[in-house]
Amino acid sequence: MENKDKKAILVVSFGTSYQKTRERTLDVIERDLREAFAGYEFKRAYTSPTIVRILRERDKIQIDGVEEAFERLVKDGFGTVLVQTTHVIHGFEYDRMKESLTKYQHFFDHLALGEPLLTSGEDYQEVVRVLGQETEAFRRSGTDLIFMGHGTEHAANSSYARLQQTFFQAGLSDCLVGTVEASPTLESMVDLVGRRRSHRVVLTPFLVVAGDHACKDMAGENEDSWKSRFLRKGYQVECLMKGLGEYPGIRQIYVRHAKEAERRL
Repeated sequence: MENKDKKAILVVSFGTSYQKTRERTLDVIERDLREAFAGYEFKRAYTSPTIVRILRERDKIQIDGVEEAFERLVKDGFGTVLVQTTHVIHGFEYDRMKESLTKYQHFFDHLALGEPLLTSGEDYQEVVRVLGQETEAFRRSGTDLIFMGHGTEHAANSSYARLQQTFFQAGLSDCLVGTVEASPTLESMVDLVGRRRSHRVVLTPFLVVAGDHACKDMAGENEDSWKSRFLRKGYQVECLMKGLGEYPGIRQIYVRHAKEAERRL
């Protein structure tokens, strides 16, 4: 039976099957949100069915998919639900989550959704400020710092170009943004660094978790990895294996987005 006073915060992530990076990223984002919304019961869901299955079969960890989580919230009688995503951009995963949310909206008195990391102009500026500070020790003359994002065929892929522009506007011309699966490509990043006449590159993920893409596509020993490609071109290469969720300033953007969503309840 629904209880109008019963409130939940549901934190929705793509998920990861890498335990150590999950503990340093998704788990601490969830902890920060849990602390910021002490009057809410905490719930989590992952949007990747593959990761949900791996965690269930390999680690005996049960994590709901988005629709499972909503079914459970309905069954447990919550009247108010605040949903905060840990997605980076408004891509396909975010769209699918919103579709699920719309299907269940009428079951709750109050339901609000917090935005992904990169939404407003303020978000871009804050992300650039945080990452500029957090990576300062790695940046020096003759070095380019390359943030490797996921990339998508969704129109939201333009977020990466906007982020690059924001780095440049902030005077961080050595901070470059590429993607694994879209544009800017690895090839374009190699060309760009070549024109800049740098001799050292620092590769780091622009991903919430330093999981599969970071370990294999970016820092892997296979010949197609970003690290291998730059090494073959004669660069000194260093990999900074930190997911975005490890930076307190990034986590606070998610908390701010959840607070903004709460005001819409």
